[in-house]
Order: sequence, then C-alpha cells, then structure tokens
Amino acid sequence: MPIQPKFAISGYRGIWKDTLTDEIAKKYVRALVRMLREDEGKQNPIILIGRDGRESGPEIKKSVIEELENLGVNFVDGDLLPTPTVFFAVHKHKYDAGIIITASHNPIEYNGLKFVNDKALYLDENQLAKINAYYEENSHPLAPKGTPPQAEGEKNIPDFPKEHIDQIIANVDAEIIRAQKFKVAVDMINASACALDPYFFKQLGAELVPLNDIPNGKFAHKPEPLRENLADIGNLVKSSGANLGFAHDPDADRLVIVNEFGETISEEYTLAFAVLAVLSKNREQTIVINLSTSQMSADIAEKYGSKCIRTKVGEANVVEGIIKNNAIIGGEGNGGIIYPAINMARDSFTGIGLVLEFLAKTKQTVSQCIAKMPKYFMKKAKWPVKDGGLSDIYLKLKSHFKEAEIIEIDGLRLDFPDSSWIHLRPSNTEPIIRLFGEAKTEKRIEELFKEAEDLLA
Repeated sequence: MPIQPKFAISGYRGIWKDTLTDEIAKKYVRALVRMLREDEGKQNPIILIGRDGRESGPEIKKSVIEELENLGVNFVDGDLLPTPTVFFAVHKHKYDAGIIITASHNPIEYNGLKFVNDKALYLDENQLAKINAYYEENSHPLAPKGTPPQAEGEKNIPDFPKEHIDQIIANVDAEIIRAQKFKVAVDMINASACALDPYFFKQLGAELVPLNDIPNGKFAHKPEPLRENLADIGNLVKSSGANLGFAHDPDADRLVIVNEFGETISEEYTLAFAVLAVLSKNREQTIVINLSTSQMSADIAEKYGSKCIRTKVGEANVVEGIIKNNAIIGGEGNGGIIYPAINMARDSFTGIGLVLEFLAKTKQTVSQCIAKMPKYFMKKAKWPVKDGGLSDIYLKLKSHFKEAEIIEIDGLRLDFPDSSWIHLRPSNTEPIIRLFGEAKTEKRIEELFKEAEDLLA
C-alpha cells in the first residue's frame, strides 16, 4: 500500500480501497468518538453525517454508520449534503460533531473524511492532535451504559438544504434578484450541489439551466473548478442564452463564474465579487484573505474605507482571522467565500447569492463588472525542493528585492511599492515549492518571476 496520508485540519483524503479503506474510515470515526467522550465530556454525542455525491460515498457512509452503531453513538444521516450545508446544520442544530464524506476537488477515484467540531468549525490543532493520536492507538471508546445507538427517523430529519438556502435568501436582497429574472446555467458536476440548486434558483425567481445535475458521482470532467476543466458550462451559457453561469466543485465549497459570453473567468474574481457585494452596502469593515489571494479584494476594501487582513494559506487560518478580527467577509482566491452571516466555512451557494445580488442592483453583466474592478495579472509556478531547504532561498530573495516589504508568517511574501507581490512557500502535500505573484501589468509579473527563478536556480 502507498504511504498513508495523515488526517489534517481539512480532513483525510485517499484513493478508495487503497489509501482509504473501510478499516481506515472506521478507525478515524473511532478516534473522533473517543475525543468527544474522553476529552470533551460528550458521553452521548449526536453526529451529523453528509456526503458529496461520489460513487464510493454510500459505501463509506455505511462503514461510518456501522462504527457509530458499534460505539453506541446517536447520529443523523443527512446523506447527500454539501460541505457548507453540514457546517451550517451543525451550528443551527447544535450537533456535537459532523462527518463529511468527501475528497473535495480531488480526482474521481478519491474520497475522504472531514470532521466538523461543535462550534461548526474545522478541528482545532489540539483536537487534530488527539484524533491522530487516537487513530494510532486504535482503542475502542466505551459507550455509556444504557445508551443504545439511535439514528434519527426519516421524518425527524430536518430539511437541511432548505434551511441553508433560506438563510442565504434572508441575507441577500432576494426581491431585487427576483425582479431581474436571471437565466443562469450551473454545472453541479453530478455531486452535492444537486441537493440545493433547484430549490435555490426557484426561490430566487431565476431560470436554472442545469448541467451535470444527477447526483451519481459520475463526474463529467476533472472535478477541480479550473478554466481548463469547464468548457461545457461555457458552451451551455452561450447556447442557452443565459445571463451567466456558475460551476461548483463536488462538495460545493468552491465557486467559479462564467460570464455572459460563456468565458470562464479566473476563480480569483469569485471572492472579489463577493467582497464588492458586501462592502458596497457595508462600508468601513474588515475583510480577511490569505497571503496568496489576489490584491483585487484588498483594493476593493480600501475603496470602501475597509481594512484587509492577510493570513497564512488555508481555510482554517482565514476563518481564525475572521473570528479574531470580527470580519464581515473573507475567503481564498480559489473560489472560496466565507461569509459569517451564513456560515463560517467556504460556501459556493452564498457566493451565488452575493454575485446575483450585486449584478441585479447594478444592472450590469459579469463582464461589465469585471471591467470596473482593479486589474491584475497573476502567475503561479512550482519547483521541486532542492538541497539546503528554503532558508537560503528566502535570504537570497530578501537580499535581492531590498525595496520590498517582507511578510514571513507563511513562507516569504514580498510586497512592492507598485502593488505587485510574490509569495514563496512550501507545499503542505508535495515536496515542492510554490510561487504565486501578481502585478498590474503582465510584463511586470513576468520580470519578477524571471528574477525569482534565476535566484532559485
């Protein structure tokens, strides 16, 4: 068997029946229950289960339920639920934990587990350490006497998708969206977004033109929502005459926008659109983004008298920054919007609501809005880690780019007086170095990358 991945804050992902097996899934469930009982005093926890629609999901869910029953744990089987819906439901119903069966945007042969704590957040560092320690020990937590396991009966299970969408509707100007009578094409990638989108667009008074809307996990394209994977939704926008389009990833925590011409725009614009929508009606606020996210959102914040705080890369780090700074919105440049009024997790449905609200209020098309946004050119590259590690590379870059402001909370970020920047950091999952950068002209970012690459060589 290949080297087994470790459970990280954003969960565990592996190839089903290879680096993720029935026993691995059960051992992690065991570890979660032990942590809840022994460390958090929850002797009779209630755990919500959701899955992202992958073909292996029902089989893994069966393993999870078998282990919960074996441990005498009450659970709620939400079945097909997007990741943000599980977070929302854990918070609303005060469940003790959530288990999401998902591999996010990984290829179709993967699946995995994400755990949500009772605060409706990803596990904190202490909880994560306990989970991994208990996994290795592989002991069975004892069930309290006289507490047989019990699944919620079907008629007692709340309508989680409806609750989630209703909360979004209550936090956008739904009337102005309905008046616009949008026609919207949406790629649901045959996964968990299928559980929410039909109801959502009906409530928004929009005509939904669906693509890949059967939740059977048979992905019609590579699941990461990148431009090169989304030709079909662009073609559908054009052929159907839709006003715009959207594409979800399998667990619906990331969102990409397609303009009225069927052109898939950079996922960096998703967060910028959401920030613009929120700050245009709430000035002098705080937003939180990570170090590798486009400067667009920071510029929009400045325009509306608001503060932009940057954090280490990673959804959990952005969420921590949002909580610490009481931020009104935050997110990451990969299409992940975190809007605390709805959810403290990346949420593609919230993104849809905010984008449509802004388009309706301004009576503009997607391309017209983009034309008025700050313009930047972003570039990304990666290299294998070389002998000597990163310390020498960081010293070379700092010595060479003397005019740059230095940020070292996550690798090395260099900010230049002309608003260009580069960010070098090691990958968390591969033996590679990643370089991100952005500038107001393509020539400028190419020059910066050339200088950095020469130093790395």
